[in-house]
Amino acid sequence: MEMRSLLSVTCKSVAEEVFPACEHRMCARHILSNWSKKWRGIERRKKFWSCARATYEAELKKRLDELNTLGHNIVEDLISYNKERWCKVYFKEFSKCDSVDNNMSESFNAWILGARHKTIVSMLEEIRVKVMIRIPKMRAFAKTWVDEISPMTLKNFNTNVEKSMKCKIHWNGEHGFEIQEGIAKFIVHLERGYCSCRSWQLKGIPCAHAITTMQFRMIDASESIASWYRKETYLRAYSNFIQSVPNMIMWPAISNPKIEPPTVRKMPGRPKKNRRKEEGEIKRTGKLSKRGIAMTCSICKSIKHNKRSCPSRPEATSATRTTEYNATLQSSTGSTRKRSVVDSQQESTSKGGEAKASRRKYKSPRVVRHGVFVSKTGYSCVNQGLQSSRLVTTLQ
Repeated sequence: MEMRSLLSVTCKSVAEEVFPACEHRMCARHILSNWSKKWRGIERRKKFWSCARATYEAELKKRLDELNTLGHNIVEDLISYNKERWCKVYFKEFSKCDSVDNNMSESFNAWILGARHKTIVSMLEEIRVKVMIRIPKMRAFAKTWVDEISPMTLKNFNTNVEKSMKCKIHWNGEHGFEIQEGIAKFIVHLERGYCSCRSWQLKGIPCAHAITTMQFRMIDASESIASWYRKETYLRAYSNFIQSVPNMIMWPAISNPKIEPPTVRKMPGRPKKNRRKEEGEIKRTGKLSKRGIAMTCSICKSIKHNKRSCPSRPEATSATRTTEYNATLQSSTGSTRKRSVVDSQQESTSKGGEAKASRRKYKSPRVVRHGVFVSKTGYSCVNQGLQSSRLVTTLQ
């Protein structure tokens, strides 16, 4: 029986009931979302991902010991989520996929976001068109590859090549190779395609230890990359095309009973279209987030308050307030009078400017929130209900 892997966010019983012959993995990002409700912090989040991406048991034990220093019983709470479903150490090796999250489904849901809120026929029709257009685009993208290996795989492979330069190799004279990377040692067997770090078996891309061994034996390491990452397999995945469909008006008439839409039940509140954010997830906007930044006072340079509530802030006296009010009044009056003079000069020089100036000489009462102000020519009065900078000025 052919073996397959299933990555989901559902519970074990449902997945095994529907797909009994598949390996069941759970999304590590959703595990993190539930676990971080009790254990928050950036450092704990980083340690969680290092545990999820560990490929052999010694590395996982080391990461868990580091995580254990960040809280009492923090490791016990993490292990309660059944680490065999979300940690790479316990993944099977036949699928050549080491993904620990469900981002592929999330990306597809975001791709069809505009169609998801339409009626069933319109939704399926829009998705069909999007997929029909995408298939030739993916085939054209594969033809731009400079090698028979996909660009992302080649980037991962080149990273492993750089890491292999720091490894030391010891050969037993037969099939066994001992690779030392730092203080850790790994065993490589080229004929079996085996490395004790398990990264080669999980991904299908030679790890740094395997590349070191192949370079020692004068073998091209790129030839050992699994066939799933090659152009031939990529084009075969997009070899089936979706055929064109005419408009619904051109469909042939049938005598079958018409399928009516289900009864629409109006739910309270505005329907939500965006994905629900996880607790602690940073919202991506055009501005940098100020989350975690302490407020600093510009007067005393202390934290937890600003200058408005600073106890060292000098109190403003009545004389200071009067001076500030007069300065604001003079600056506002001067600027408005300058604008009125410039406007009147432009109107007088333009065609028919004299008539417009004569019509604007007499001002009608102006209603400004708290009352009616009748102002003379060139006179500015302050609206008593608003700030001092709000003036009512007539033109000369």
